Amino acid sequence: MNTTTTKTRVVGVLKDGALNSLVGVTGLIGIAGAMVVTSVSLFLSDEVRVSPLMIGLFFATRAGSEIFCDLVVGALSDRLSSRRSLLVICAVFSGLGAICYLLMRNYYALLVTGAVFFGIGGAVFSQLFAYTREFADRRGVDAAFFNSALRSVTSVAWIVGPPFGFYLIASRGFGSLFLVAAVFYLLSAALCVLGLPDTRGGAAAEEAGGEGTGEKAGEEAAPAPRSAFRGLTPKVRAMLAVIVLMLTVNSMYQINIALFVTKDLGLGAGFTGILLGLSAALEIPLMIWTGAKAERIGKWRLVTVAAVCAVVFFGALPFADSPVALLLLQVPNALYVAIVLSIPVVILQNAMSDRIGAASALYGASFKAGNFLGGMIAGVVAQGLGYTNVFWVCAAISAVAAVLLVTGGTDE
Repeated sequence: MNTTTTKTRVVGVLKDGALNSLVGVTGLIGIAGAMVVTSVSLFLSDEVRVSPLMIGLFFATRAGSEIFCDLVVGALSDRLSSRRSLLVICAVFSGLGAICYLLMRNYYALLVTGAVFFGIGGAVFSQLFAYTREFADRRGVDAAFFNSALRSVTSVAWIVGPPFGFYLIASRGFGSLFLVAAVFYLLSAALCVLGLPDTRGGAAAEEAGGEGTGEKAGEEAAPAPRSAFRGLTPKVRAMLAVIVLMLTVNSMYQINIALFVTKDLGLGAGFTGILLGLSAALEIPLMIWTGAKAERIGKWRLVTVAAVCAVVFFGALPFADSPVALLLLQVPNALYVAIVLSIPVVILQNAMSDRIGAASALYGASFKAGNFLGGMIAGVVAQGLGYTNVFWVCAAISAVAAVLLVTGGTDE
């Protein structure tokens, strides 16, 4: 495919009305998720009044439920005739979860309903990855670039969501936050129904002019294999391990940075928000750039670069004792996060091209497993060795990921 053809197809996608709906769905789900995730621990502490141990149990239960549901939904998704319907169901379940948080104050009722509704609803993220891939394939656009561009919408959501959520809490209470989140989830479900095309049938292919890299117009998709997760190659397993490791260190950083800044460096809590906001802002152009260059540079090489950047970033953090140094270090931080949050899922989808939903579900489950492990490791290390030394552990874990990437394979 020559450069002129590629540019023409990209322009065509930008004019596609369905793309606006996909951006809207991604943004609404991203903002609602960012609002809920960042406020639940404070909600449980201040409104439900439970101990830190019970808060940890709450997050662990929800993470375990989300991982299980991701894998089950992913295995089923490639057998269903419409992935759009699956997005609708997951978004509605997330909305029901937010409504339960709005109405309930009993810890165990919240634990069960959160695990069920947000467990199923949480699969919307991995299925959005799968839908985005099919959407790009049907329109003949490079998957890595398209996925990175859509993933940057989620980064924007994480710039907007937490400040907006905490403003609602401060001005109107937790009820208003969960009400707004529920409305956003349900609006995203409605937008899926009204604005997103099915990406599997002949109609979708005809709508795209039959130019997709998947099935031709009117052809039936090949049936999914009996076991959606069967026959994973050593290269796929290596990438899954890398995703878990890299998301583990990212979670450890997000948990530990505020404590490191305020307790060890003696800086104001507001500076933590500046660091996180700067990193999220830098991620957006970096995601788009790395997605556009992924084919030329090589996706596996890009993820290797990300792991090396993480080693540099976490190895330098213990020596950063000034605001300027911390701000400068957000460049390697944003680069590694931008790559890890967008490119590995494309690698998995390419390696499991007959099981896009299962591949996306594996990425989502690995993502959540990393977050779960990050919370556990950060707490244990900080308790025993202090906040600063958490970053040395992050550097060591990132180095293991880099070794797996170097020995695990290259781009084909």
